[in-house]
Amino acid sequence: MKNAHQSIGLLLAPTLANENVSWLRWTGLILGFIGVMVVIAARSKLEPPNVMGIGICFIALAGMTSGVLYEKRFGVSHHPVISNLGQYGAGLIVVFPIAYSIETMQVQWTGTLVAALAYLVIGSSILAMTLLLAMIRAGEVSRVSALLFLVPPLAAIFGWLLLGEIMPPVAWIGMALAGIGVIIATRKKN
Repeated sequence: MKNAHQSIGLLLAPTLANENVSWLRWTGLILGFIGVMVVIAARSKLEPPNVMGIGICFIALAGMTSGVLYEKRFGVSHHPVISNLGQYGAGLIVVFPIAYSIETMQVQWTGTLVAALAYLVIGSSILAMTLLLAMIRAGEVSRVSALLFLVPPLAAIFGWLLLGEIMPPVAWIGMALAGIGVIIATRKKN
């Protein structure tokens, strides 16, 4: 679902971000999308998808796509730290009441939990979002979005290398397609 974000962003980019998308970039994005779908399909044979999880992914998809397009069109005048604070503040307003109503709000602090939180907060949230905002401001939405096609293949590779997860042979083909698509879509014009 997350990779549909690139496709929707690409479809809306010419209108909402005043961006011209070439046929070569379209070709790269289509290849990347097909590659990601191959990886996901190969992995979903091993683990059936959860309907609630898919629904939440659609909500995240709408939020990510609108956020990227808004940032490209209107966010250039804001400092990236302010943009991050705005995003996380809006997320807190939505997520906290839900978490408070269904969770006990009790935490058992362990070294593993602290390490995982540090990685998620510093690496995955603050650094990754700041980098994404900087790339959106410096480049075209379609080129930046194309890079996100690498997330599922890289997650599958890390799962295979670090966690010993099974990697279906067809997933490797999907990873190659996604990688080739990203290379084509992110090439600079000559």
